[in-house]
Amino acid sequence: MGAAEILDLYDETRPAWRGAGPRPVRTHLWRPARKGAVPPPLIVVSHGSGGAAADLSWLAEALSGEGLMVAAVDHHGNTHPDDLLPEGFSFWWERPRDLTVVVDHLQSAEHVGAAGVVGYSLGGYTAAAVLGARIDAGKLHRLYAGEPVLPIPPDRPNIAAETAELVSGYGRETVETSALADYRDERFMAGVLLAPAICPILDGASLAAIRRPVLVRWGDNDEVEAPVDNGRRYTRLIPDANGHSVGEHVGHFEFSGWHEPGAPVRAAVLADVVPFFHRYLSGGS
Repeated sequence: MGAAEILDLYDETRPAWRGAGPRPVRTHLWRPARKGAVPPPLIVVSHGSGGAAADLSWLAEALSGEGLMVAAVDHHGNTHPDDLLPEGFSFWWERPRDLTVVVDHLQSAEHVGAAGVVGYSLGGYTAAAVLGARIDAGKLHRLYAGEPVLPIPPDRPNIAAETAELVSGYGRETVETSALADYRDERFMAGVLLAPAICPILDGASLAAIRRPVLVRWGDNDEVEAPVDNGRRYTRLIPDANGHSVGEHVGHFEFSGWHEPGAPVRAAVLADVVPFFHRYLSGGS
């Protein structure tokens, strides 16, 4: 596979968190390896917290090899190694709008068909959000009151204090308005959640209202996002979601391309994801 193209997109409706100018939505684009008679489906990919689009290049390359166009986002403020900001770790609800920016651009600039979405870890939440998942207001208030609604990341032990400072600085009303908004984008026709995150803070009714086909995969030995609270809860609440573990001993990072021992896990995931998107986005071809 050839290297991905880089698209330096921007969301003019939101400012960057540092300096002047609009929010960057840097996007890696893999064009279909083979052309068909109809516009190819578009798959938009969201990486995990503190990760990068390149972490899911294994998935993007495989899907482009199957005739799909793939666009993977580097989320502003939450991308390793050169764009890590406190806001990027604490204001996760800004991520879904990045995916909408990508679809806006590619539908106007390219010949693309139906859109699907894939998210890994925090990207799993991002994918669920454009399908209709929303943050629960009561749980968000409890989180801001200091309750352990979500687990504390091992690499960010002071995240509660950092988030409180950010909320104070940006204004609680402004932050909550954005956090509790509906980021559903009806153009996404199917979604894949890989080792998905932060389901405990999501509104159960919003998950139950999702009416798109969803595939969920996790490892039973996930040391970051407990399956009982995340993968299994997403599967239980999203109607007809196709969800199951890919292994008793599989952890969180086997889904990331930089984790070499995870190659068999990623191969198993592809064996499910490729036919899933062909079925729901390509008419079963």
